[in-house]
Amino acid sequence: MSSDAARLTALINRWREDGMVGVRSCDIIPDATNRERTGLSLEHVHFLATTFAKEGFRKRINNEGHDIPVLVRENLTTGHGKVSFEKWKQITADTEGFPPTRISDATPEFFCSLGNGHFSQALNLFRNDSRSIFTGELYSVGKDDNLRQALDEGVSSIVLGCTMPLHDRKFVSEMLNRTHDDVTWSVADDGNVHITTLTGDRKTPQWEALSKVCDAEQLSCLIRSKLGVDYSSVENGYYLIKSKL
Repeated sequence: MSSDAARLTALINRWREDGMVGVRSCDIIPDATNRERTGLSLEHVHFLATTFAKEGFRKRINNEGHDIPVLVRENLTTGHGKVSFEKWKQITADTEGFPPTRISDATPEFFCSLGNGHFSQALNLFRNDSRSIFTGELYSVGKDDNLRQALDEGVSSIVLGCTMPLHDRKFVSEMLNRTHDDVTWSVADDGNVHITTLTGDRKTPQWEALSKVCDAEQLSCLIRSKLGVDYSSVENGYYLIKSKL
């Protein structure tokens, strides 16, 4: 195991709560350290939601499926919890297309995502009956039982304590993306994490590998390129132009 993977494993197991925790996406906001503090890409959130709508939601079974959310249990009495909340509240107010946050000044507890933040907000687009920025269509759960279960019951997540230092949070956030193509995860029933370095070549698509290491703006540009969208030429919204969706 590489030294970075070993440190990542050690930090998660040091700060995690016992067992896996089912967490609903409406209780999750991005941690302020996420993606070099640039936050989330609006385009990637909608790209994931569009994938769920077209291909169906694939829940994680036996270490296969979507990535495991890695979250920090937070509240507004901690400095970093308040910073993360205020930052996300401002972003959702200023940027049309993000799902509105249901967390408020009266919320006693919430979760900040170090990993899989786009995934959680993509789920929130369905929860809030939001419209696609690409097509203008409503995101609807329809008959997707796996998606309904994820919204109603939450997604099994690794939850870390709020006393975890910021420099450790930042390292975990960076490594969850950087090592995506180099390691494999397994999580025991008690929540103990095992991260193993892989050998040999993997066949992850180039754009997907790049998406893991981009900051928010770079990731938005990557998604626009994949969809054949020149956002700078569009004044009235994505849905007026033809994309590859």
